[in-house]
Amino acid sequence: MSSGRQLGRENFARFVAWVSEREARGDHADYIRRGKLIREEVATELGFNRRSFGQNPAIKQLVEELDVRWGSQHPASSKSLAEESSARERANSRVKRTEASNSKLLQRIISLEEENRQLRRELEEVKQFRSARDAFLETTKDFR
Repeated sequence: MSSGRQLGRENFARFVAWVSEREARGDHADYIRRGKLIREEVATELGFNRRSFGQNPAIKQLVEELDVRWGSQHPASSKSLAEESSARERANSRVKRTEASNSKLLQRIISLEEENRQLRRELEEVKQFRSARDAFLETTKDFR
């Protein structure tokens, strides 16, 4: 039975051979998703545990190098600068429209709050007049 270190060295050797084969065939792009090496698929193909990519320092370092080297050839976002600029302009335009709309709504809220205060004052006056009228009618009912 081999030790953990020996198994780690064997896995690393297998991984290095696999990397060399991928580069020789030029099919390494098949193993890249969103600019990163698909570790699960590679581990399955090589017959070792996916955790080896994080636990084996030599494999981990090589994977990080491959993420940069292979992943930069197939970036996660393939938008051109013009597309990104256009998207940014649309977003800024949307923000400006939203801010203008919010400003109008805030002005409307202020206006409605003032109208509400005025109506409450008028309602209080009506209540006072009603109380005065009721009192007047009560005291004058005997004179009718």
